[in-house]
Amino acid sequence: MNPVIEKIITTLKELELSRKIALGILAIAVVAGFTTMFIWANKTQFKTAYSGLTQEDAALVVDKLKETNTPYRLSGDGTTIMVPEALVYDVRLTMAKDGIPKGSGVGYEIFDKTEFGTTEFVQKINQKRALQGELARTIAAFDEVKTARVMIVLPKESVFVEETKQPSASILLELNTDLGKEEVAAIAHLVASSVQDLTPKLVTIVDTAGRILFEGKSEEEQAKIDAENLADAQYQYKVRFEENLTRRIQTMLERIVGKDRAIVRVISEMDFSRNSINEEIYDPFERGGEFIRSRKNKAEQVVQLTEEMGIPSSVNPIVEENPPEEGIMERINKSDDTVNYEISRRIQETKKPMAVLNRLSVAAVIDGNYEYQTDEQGNRNRVYVPRSDTEMQQFENIVVRAMGYNEDRNDQVSMESFPFASIADLDQEKPGLEGWRMVQEEYGRLIANMLLVLVLFLFVIRPIIKTVRDIKDTVEQDMLPGPEDMDQIEDTEKEPDFREMDGSQQKEFLQLMTDDQKQDFFSKMTPAERAAYLANMPVVDKARYYAQKDPAKTINIIKAWISETDTDEE
Repeated sequence: MNPVIEKIITTLKELELSRKIALGILAIAVVAGFTTMFIWANKTQFKTAYSGLTQEDAALVVDKLKETNTPYRLSGDGTTIMVPEALVYDVRLTMAKDGIPKGSGVGYEIFDKTEFGTTEFVQKINQKRALQGELARTIAAFDEVKTARVMIVLPKESVFVEETKQPSASILLELNTDLGKEEVAAIAHLVASSVQDLTPKLVTIVDTAGRILFEGKSEEEQAKIDAENLADAQYQYKVRFEENLTRRIQTMLERIVGKDRAIVRVISEMDFSRNSINEEIYDPFERGGEFIRSRKNKAEQVVQLTEEMGIPSSVNPIVEENPPEEGIMERINKSDDTVNYEISRRIQETKKPMAVLNRLSVAAVIDGNYEYQTDEQGNRNRVYVPRSDTEMQQFENIVVRAMGYNEDRNDQVSMESFPFASIADLDQEKPGLEGWRMVQEEYGRLIANMLLVLVLFLFVIRPIIKTVRDIKDTVEQDMLPGPEDMDQIEDTEKEPDFREMDGSQQKEFLQLMTDDQKQDFFSKMTPAERAAYLANMPVVDKARYYAQKDPAKTINIIKAWISETDTDEE
């Protein structure tokens, strides 16, 4: 086994039970904590791809996700489908390509399959259903709308103009959040623009809570709404004009006296009345001549009369229509000449602009100068110094020219100089956190992972490496020979001790000697060495040794063995 691991196991075994339990709890807590942090930092974020789906549409979406092996989650009783945040738009585009979700109601796909023999009445009903379904799907695209239902009334066509009726529409909305006035009006105009001859005033919008969100207005009500809108537009126009002029004057003064050292306010009086004047002026002498527009001539007529009938006069102007041929006389009838001359005419139309500036008032305040003075105690104080009349007159002249001063309008300009409060004394609005939020949104996970790895290295991996290194150094130090071991090593380098050898080692040691050396070694052997030698000697060698050393004793022992054998046999 590795000495380092063996040392760690030995150290753990030597710890007390309470310390072992505490160490185990700490290890479990560290592993659980870091596991939780890793899972939290790297878990897949799911985002809503579809919400408020019908069961049919939800089933279609889930089947498509299963085909593409895309992970998903269901919530909201199966009406909300969530997918990984990075795949939300890909999933929506893929579903849209296949026409999923189809939405509530029936759209124009009802005409994808046509049946032979369908009557005109059924076709009109299907067209109406398709139009209502498409409008409902379009309205449901608003984030505030959960579901929508559209009912359209299309009157029967008539060949008589006086009997023609306009269509109408009613819309029922189930809302997630309340709709604003602009969104409600947008829905009404959307539906009105989708149906022929339908106007927004014939559209009614209600929600499932029973509130009327939009209804057609009468002419008086619409006129009132238009007046309110016009008043709001006029107010916005006035405010923008004043803000623009204020900004132009203030930025110009700040470039001279310094930033935040000038305050400008502008008040304008405007006339928003709108007049339109149409004039037709007739002036026959404007062009300095006469021009004939038209002329009509009537010629004279000569009538022949007889003498018998007399000469017609003013008293008796009657003549016969068919006079006789004898005594013919002539009568002359005068003709008329009518001449029409061209008359000069000038048509003039005058319209006032949206607003006419009647009066303009500008008030400007600028900061003065400051000097540092030392008092008797040696303290250095900041002292305000007002601006001179010449400087103030120059500033006023600048403002007059920048504002477009008009004496006929009775414009007013006020220019003053006062000490401003220190900016440090004012409560400054704290900057927004858009930057940090943006960094957190974009790089939050990367930073969290880097910090997690750094903490893991500093507080777990590094201490473990250091501990293992210390244990390894300790084991290596323990393995080095100490003073006693050095003595043993030195002794082992000397001639080995005969008493510490086993039988085979003693035999090998003696075989290396000659007979004389062996006899000399036996004679010099101590009693302890001789006892160790005899203890390790085999039985045969031991018998031979005793027989050579004491032959008489050996004979007696053999005789005793023989006599014991004879006795046992009897």
